[in-house]
Amino acid sequence: MGSEKSMVKQLSDTSLMAEGIRKRGDVVSTVGLDSKYADALLSLVERLTSLNAEQEELKAQLKTKTSEINDALKDLKAKYSKARKLVKIAVDSNDWLTFGIGDKK
Repeated sequence: MGSEKSMVKQLSDTSLMAEGIRKRGDVVSTVGLDSKYADALLSLVERLTSLNAEQEELKAQLKTKTSEINDALKDLKAKYSKARKLVKIAVDSNDWLTFGIGDKK
């Protein structure tokens, strides 16, 4: 991870910063930090928290959909394999190409 903070840590640190600005406005106002700045920080924390929740929901949906795709693909492969074997039994090898089977024997 290096020096880069996780988002959760950054959100926590930002909330604490906003609280500090509000509590010690008398000191930090001399450098341009005021309650409006604290409000802006907290607004960003709320927005990022909401966006993160949305992203986590999408990740869950993606995981579910990926599982559905994998199950369907497994079913497809099994059915194709069965059909291929049965075609090779029932059909003369000269006609296998009609079914997409490129084997010679």
